[in-house]
Amino acid sequence: MAAETVTCPKGNNYKLHKEHALTDKKDVSVKAVPVESTKAIVLFIGGAGDKESYYFSGPYGNIQEARKDFDERTKLLANDGKYKSEWLGYNEVKGKQDIQRNVLALIPYKTCPVYVVGHSLGGWNGAHLTNIMSGWGYRVQMLVTLDPVGEGALVWLGSDIYRERPEPIAGDWVNVKAMPAIRDSSDGVADFGEKWLITCGPTLNVNINTNHANALGLFTARIAGDKSAADMLFESIMEEFS
Repeated sequence: MAAETVTCPKGNNYKLHKEHALTDKKDVSVKAVPVESTKAIVLFIGGAGDKESYYFSGPYGNIQEARKDFDERTKLLANDGKYKSEWLGYNEVKGKQDIQRNVLALIPYKTCPVYVVGHSLGGWNGAHLTNIMSGWGYRVQMLVTLDPVGEGALVWLGSDIYRERPEPIAGDWVNVKAMPAIRDSSDGVADFGEKWLITCGPTLNVNINTNHANALGLFTARIAGDKSAADMLFESIMEEFS
């Protein structure tokens, strides 16, 4: 799958909290404040008909395939308690109560690195999620949007998505758009929902010759030399433990 690349300036970067010493005015001994143990949290957010049926279609588990592939790669980290992933529907990350119940409950502390991988409507709501979480003081290290959809008024009326266009906040943002040479029915669905046309903002913005439904293919296609979005996500997580 050939990739057409457009690069844009990097977005906001977050600084890690470091260990520092505190002393009480009446206590001459030094009190060390330990850094919380790093644990990477990756949220895989599916689109319409992914985790539950959508107008009698699905569920198809498109983003779940990408998650399973990545979880196999991070098995050792998970066994050591350093990595956790979660499969969420796009409608499970919209609104304060849903975010608190389905997302914040997974995060052990605010400086814990959080990674968001969203497909279709999940890319749209996932991008909104990065802005909301950052505003609440959480650290979103990377956002990966896989052929995000949500511009259409009709899909907004029939789906639990935000109306306004997202303004993501993350350390890095990789956007992968499906531009298939041979279309299938999923591309028609994406056209109905209206793809989010991103011209600038991501760290890496690429077009891939694959279909909209192929979340795994979008996630694992080589888009930067020999690297995929999955590779970049894995490298970012590994840097947390170096």
